[in-house]
Amino acid sequence: MARVSNLIRRAERATKPAPRTVARRGPSPVERATRYLREVRAELNRVTWPSRQELIAGTVVVLVVVSVTAAYLGAWDAVFTWLFQRVLR
Repeated sequence: MARVSNLIRRAERATKPAPRTVARRGPSPVERATRYLREVRAELNRVTWPSRQELIAGTVVVLVVVSVTAAYLGAWDAVFTWLFQRVLR
């Protein structure tokens, strides 16, 4: 009879629902925002910012490259416009 009672006890343990655990909530939105802003500030302090001369030189390079590219594309646009006007007339 001991075997049958052991089987019943095992079956009873298996059918019992597991105890509910309280869901652990993370930090509040205010705490998360504060932490994020602190981390952003720390990262910005680590940045190596360009000097004024480096900034001006980089800006000039960008403006020259954009101007040359715009002129190149504009020239091709003018050629194709002229070509298609001739062909479609």
